[in-house]
Amino acid sequence: MSAIVELDEKGRVLIPAEIRHKIRSRRFKVSTRGDIVELEPLTRLEELKGKYRHRIKSDWEVLEEKSEDLVWKR
Repeated sequence: MSAIVELDEKGRVLIPAEIRHKIRSRRFKVSTRGDIVELEPLTRLEELKGKYRHRIKSDWEVLEEKSEDLVWKR
């Protein structure tokens, strides 16, 4: 699935609803490969909560901030 999109005046890209609904993620890792920009959906922490419920002791907001920091450091 693909679509042609444009940057707005603030440099934002609107991902079409059909693609957003298929991906079901609001956070992405952005990277470049040459002239290609890649968006990689990040796993939603809410989905991990059930599977790893017994291992997670931190507040979800703290975990989200730490995950964002980790992505930006790469």
